[in-house]
Amino acid sequence: MNRPRNLLLYIWLAALAMLSAYYLYRAVDYRFLHADRLGPSLFNKQLWYFSHALLALPVVFGAPLQFLPKLRQSAPRVHRWIGRTYVIGASGAATLAIYLGATTEYEGSRLSIVLTGMLWLFFTLAAWKAAVARNFVAHRAFMIRSYTLALVLVWLRVMYDFQDQLFFYVQDEELRDATREWASWVVPLLVVEFWISWLPQVKSNKSFKSKPLRGST
Repeated sequence: MNRPRNLLLYIWLAALAMLSAYYLYRAVDYRFLHADRLGPSLFNKQLWYFSHALLALPVVFGAPLQFLPKLRQSAPRVHRWIGRTYVIGASGAATLAIYLGATTEYEGSRLSIVLTGMLWLFFTLAAWKAAVARNFVAHRAFMIRSYTLALVLVWLRVMYDFQDQLFFYVQDEELRDATREWASWVVPLLVVEFWISWLPQVKSNKSFKSKPLRGST
């Protein structure tokens, strides 16, 4: 009975992996292969951008494996080692994102990037702590949140490619860039929260009739 659901999961994870590879290539091309986009010197942005990208590699491509039910069941040690690699990579990449966001030349993007990095770091460490405590329900929920923010590079560039359709109401270019920065993590995170938190709570609420107050007619 779970085969159709598992098939959809595999298709979704494969699509995310391919999109991640494509947009990671574009991000590397934009940041590393064009002049004046990497930073003025080794210790002034260059090393930090390189380290951020390097730490993000196992995060982007290792995380989809963590959601495969067969891997968790048949190779739990592999699942744990990939998870540890994810926690180290995501924690480092998130910390560097906070620094790079706080020092970016684009003023409208600073707060958005810093908040993204802080939430990504929190969700990652919360997922790790829940796994250590063997609270696997919380672990799964926080891992989904963490991976959602790890894919900001995908959401941001998808929105860039379709910005004329998505943000047609924003004419100012700088304001559109800032709007896209915020929407790239707020919208996916809201969708995830609706799916894993809000919708289950709504479904679990049983209808009931309020009891009349004493003395009321």
